[in-house]
Amino acid sequence: MTTARKITNAWINRTLPDIFYEKPEPVEDGMQQEAPIDHIKRLLTARYADREDVFVSNAVFISYDITNGNARVPPDLFIAFGVDPAAIRVNLPNFWIWETGKVPDFVMEVASPSTAANDLGHKRDLYERLGVSEYWRFDPTGGDLYGQPMAGERLLDGHYISCQLITGGDGSIRAHSELLDLDFSWHGNSFDVLAPSTGKTIDPMATAIESLQEAQAEREEAQAERDEARARAAEAEAEVARLREQLRSLEEG
Repeated sequence: MTTARKITNAWINRTLPDIFYEKPEPVEDGMQQEAPIDHIKRLLTARYADREDVFVSNAVFISYDITNGNARVPPDLFIAFGVDPAAIRVNLPNFWIWETGKVPDFVMEVASPSTAANDLGHKRDLYERLGVSEYWRFDPTGGDLYGQPMAGERLLDGHYISCQLITGGDGSIRAHSELLDLDFSWHGNSFDVLAPSTGKTIDPMATAIESLQEAQAEREEAQAERDEARARAAEAEAEVARLREQLRSLEEG
């Protein structure tokens, strides 16, 4: 259910922080992050597409100090539950905590050489202080930048504790997000989001393709069974014809 909190239209009313924005420096190696960010965002956006109280974004800042517009942080991806996404997009230049009434619940960072140290240090400490419920980090290099392919932390009594990582026999790594009730996985050189009950991806496209493949396999199996049944019927008819001919020969003899 969409929150009843009214979000002020900052563009019209100019309820801006006393110190507004300095232009941020672009991430010089941001293209290294682009593919995994886009992939996971697509999956999580699809996951919550039918909910009107969920805001999923990787295109805006989280602003956390009403007196200082430069007190802001750009997550690679974040999710906020219990908010009004339409009001945020229309009324605010960024995700302003004092207007939305809460901090994001989930934040994800993806490593690049120029951002990894900040993700492990300043950003982690900031998300913990702000009260972000879960903080996840993904390293497309497999661990060269973060020390491990992925890590999840959840807030407990104001401090982050690590989510358990499970390593499979094939070298894959999997961890569970209690907040989202989903599993994140790393397999070789890619990340995925899995349904815990099945261990399969939540990717709608992949699921649709798998369903089509399963349906095709079922049709082929059914056709093979029909062909086999027809072959058995033909053999039975041939055997009956042979026996009849044999009987006719005996009667004539």
